[in-house]
Amino acid sequence: MTRNTALSSTDPGQYLTRRLVDALIREDVAGCQSDSQAVGVDGVPGSPGTPATWLRWTLAQGILWLPVHPATFMQRWQWSGDALIWQPAGQVGSVSEVNHYEQVLACLTAEEHDDSGEQLEIYADECRTAEAHDTLCLAERSRWFDDIRHQGQSWKDFPRLSERMLHFDRLAAFLDHPFYPSARAKSGFDKAALVAYAPEFAPRFQLRWLAVPGSEVTSMGELPGCWPDFSEVGLDNRLADSYQLLPVHPHLWDTALSEYLSTTDIGARVIRAPAPALWVQPTLSVRTLQLEAAPEVHVKVPLTIRTLGNRNIRTVKPSTLYDGHTVQKILQEIAGKDPVLKGTFSVTDESSGLHVGDLPWLGCIVRRFCGFSDQQQIVPVASLLADSPDGRCVAQMMADEFNRGDLTEWVRQYVALTLTVHLRLWLVYGIALESNQQNSMVLLTPGRPPQLLFKDNDAPRLRPDRLRGQMPSIESKVAQLRDQRILVKDETPLAQMFTTITLQLNLAVILEGLSARGLGSRAHWYRVLREEVISVLDQLDDLGVNTQPARKVLLEDRQLYTKYLLRAGSLESKSRTGAADINKFYGKLAPNFLRNGS
Repeated sequence: MTRNTALSSTDPGQYLTRRLVDALIREDVAGCQSDSQAVGVDGVPGSPGTPATWLRWTLAQGILWLPVHPATFMQRWQWSGDALIWQPAGQVGSVSEVNHYEQVLACLTAEEHDDSGEQLEIYADECRTAEAHDTLCLAERSRWFDDIRHQGQSWKDFPRLSERMLHFDRLAAFLDHPFYPSARAKSGFDKAALVAYAPEFAPRFQLRWLAVPGSEVTSMGELPGCWPDFSEVGLDNRLADSYQLLPVHPHLWDTALSEYLSTTDIGARVIRAPAPALWVQPTLSVRTLQLEAAPEVHVKVPLTIRTLGNRNIRTVKPSTLYDGHTVQKILQEIAGKDPVLKGTFSVTDESSGLHVGDLPWLGCIVRRFCGFSDQQQIVPVASLLADSPDGRCVAQMMADEFNRGDLTEWVRQYVALTLTVHLRLWLVYGIALESNQQNSMVLLTPGRPPQLLFKDNDAPRLRPDRLRGQMPSIESKVAQLRDQRILVKDETPLAQMFTTITLQLNLAVILEGLSARGLGSRAHWYRVLREEVISVLDQLDDLGVNTQPARKVLLEDRQLYTKYLLRAGSLESKSRTGAADINKFYGKLAPNFLRNGS
């Protein structure tokens, strides 16, 4: 699911086509996995010759024949790489080869339901953007790596933790999301904006500023001491009596801000500051920016790009500000009181921010990395498989630095830690975090076991009855949650979140990637994973915790839940999927790699 070290030789169009076809199978688009028939090559029109197995996928206006190989991770079948064959309905003997993502999507446009045709056109454009951005990023990575090798640099040459964090974020930025095909696309960025604002290019720039009437601004917590005053942004300091300065990403400032303000009641009352201020650098999330004057502080601002789907608009809703802080407090209370979890994880401080009413384009979240030293290292899970200039991936680098080169032991510690934290949060407290590869980080301290560090905790799934039963004191915090989608009444949403985020993204993807690099066999790594799952569940059993919900889903069921990112994020409307949250739309067709005998 991830690229190998021969990244620069991969054709972006071919690479994207492979990812798209595999995603169509995995997400069962138009019944691709559940309704298609596996047939031998002799039954395929046009006598293609290879491979031995094909999927006969019936669509509204014809049959798409997919050449496949058996698979065990996330889907039963994977594309073999041979040309697909399109057979239009009612045209016996008329077939054509399909070998590019645009041709594949054209076969799907025949599906007649709601706005699917328009959605597919938008998605085809997203794929073209992904291909263009891929080419630019491949060239930049090659240039950057050559420069590092020429200068003889290493990540350890950065004395400050904040510098190394940006370094590993940049390495991670060159890796695509494991499952969303066109993840490379930052839709809304042209080439100039990509170079100016994307973490792959490590730019630095200044924020723009709006002076907003203070009566319209809600301020939470404490703003950083380096926040500019009015004179620094070219305004009269006397405005401070009645206005509040609000940061704006320069890309939003230059593109959609005027149009957006024209549609709001306060648009005519805000003042555009003439001068930029506060130098920043983008982190992995693109719109979250590290402050150069206070590098332990990150500021998350709205940005007019879409990533991981046309519907994933990068706003800052006030509810995320409040809910993220509330979940932060809940996790901190659990970490402080639970004897098993104490010392295993921590959370960033997201108690500060600004918002203007319920407007999603005017606001920011201030995130602080508190209490860490330059002797420690923080790496996002998203970076663990990322290449480095010396040929090692980040997981190898961390094992070499913190575990005397013992990769198996380092990975086992990471697996055990991740399962201990998340299974206990689920089964004891009724909490499943959306701690994906970007939001979950590994905190490494010389001479100490690894810890997890979580950020962006505004969209978990939480079962109030279980949490209240364990910690009645948290009742008031649960009542503060604004997004009611967070609260669930049964086990299924917790199991779905744990399976698709913790198990698949943060664990299995890493093990698959290590195996693909020749760093241990798949059998070895899955044996490690299964052993640690059983070990943690047995320990919970010994404490009287009911582990059956997890045992059934993880160890007994033949199939695992799968998140349908492409369908919900780009191909299908909410009215068709029925998903209240496009980032939480699931199927259950993935082979269970943890089941005994799998």
